[in-house]
Amino acid sequence: MIRLLLILPLTLLLAACNTPGSTLGSRANSGGWPFVPTSMRIYPLTHIERGSPPPAPPANPTGPSPADNIPPQDVKPKPAEVRLITHLEFRDAWGDGTKAIGPLVILLYGPNSNANAARAAAPSGDPDAFGTDVQQRRYDIDLTDLKRNAELFDPATRTYRIPLTGLPGWIMNSTPDSNIRITLRAEIKCPRADGTSVMLVDEYVVTK
Repeated sequence: MIRLLLILPLTLLLAACNTPGSTLGSRANSGGWPFVPTSMRIYPLTHIERGSPPPAPPANPTGPSPADNIPPQDVKPKPAEVRLITHLEFRDAWGDGTKAIGPLVILLYGPNSNANAARAAAPSGDPDAFGTDVQQRRYDIDLTDLKRNAELFDPATRTYRIPLTGLPGWIMNSTPDSNIRITLRAEIKCPRADGTSVMLVDEYVVTK
């Protein structure tokens, strides 16, 4: 009887360590998890984010003129940081928001050089001005890394908020009034309990 009482707590402890949701390790797959995502959407919150330009240098404390606030003409301020903030939403078989595990790839498509020139000369909103988009950037995000997964998830919007940097020059040099068109394609392979996986894909056009 004493041996049985000693074995029972150990058995329960081992069972608890293997239950879904265990935090053992830094990586995971979603095998056996009932809320595996069945759909993915590049959420409309996706947008271009432009940082604030650097402030003007402070006034010369010994100079009375307001012109002291104006930087010399040969000093160019550093360009404000430009990022593409991508929001990804996942839903399970019940249509409820959920998290995702798996290798995520985000592809950025933009106009080739010929289409870029045509776009510059075309009126705003002309879809024929963009020609055939070509892949210009690829971003690989490992959502099996639990720390990285948690860092990217935004509880307020229930989406993954992924800042994309190193953008092409035609995006970096654009302004809020520029006529640009960015096509994003997201792909993720989510594992299932039976050892198979499901590929989720979505595309979205960013215009501002």
